[in-house]
This record gives sequence, C-alpha cells and structure tokens, in this order.
Amino acid sequence: MTNVITIEKNIPIPTITGRGAGDKYAFMELLESGDSFVINGNTPDMTPKAVKCWVYNQRKKGKTPELRARRYTIRTLSGTSAHPVSIRVWRR
Repeated sequence: MTNVITIEKNIPIPTITGRGAGDKYAFMELLESGDSFVINGNTPDMTPKAVKCWVYNQRKKGKTPELRARRYTIRTLSGTSAHPVSIRVWRR
C-alpha cells in the first residue's frame, strides 16, 4: 500500500481563528479607563472565577508591556470571593 501526497503551491496560510484565551478575552484590550463589564451565569464560555484568574495573570503574563501595565478592579457581586457567581471588572 502506498500513500499519495499531493503537493500544492501558492495556498495562503489562514489567519488563526480559534477559541484560545487570546481570542476569548480580546475584548479586554478595547477597555478604556473607567469602562466595566459583568460576568455572570448568563455569559457563555466564561466563568467569573476564570475571568478573575485571567485578569490577575495579565500583570505578569500579558502579551505586551502596555497590557501588563493596565490596572483592574474586580468586585464580587454574588457568591464568595473564592467561588464567585457574578463579578464586575473595571479598568482603572
């Protein structure tokens, strides 16, 4: 049995379109100082706890120095700090 591989030329590389963290939280880059948003049980594919972790991690792991320099304030609207049900995030 022989495999047949077809070699093609001039096929453009598609842009990345996935559901990775960079795409999932890309809206955060659009926030201006004073803007805020709520994450609750009605937000598909985003949990309050995951968003809190992502925001805190941007201080050390943000993809650009500008993003690492941003400051955010997070308040738990319902649930506990360890197990939030609803949060609001402000960009300061």
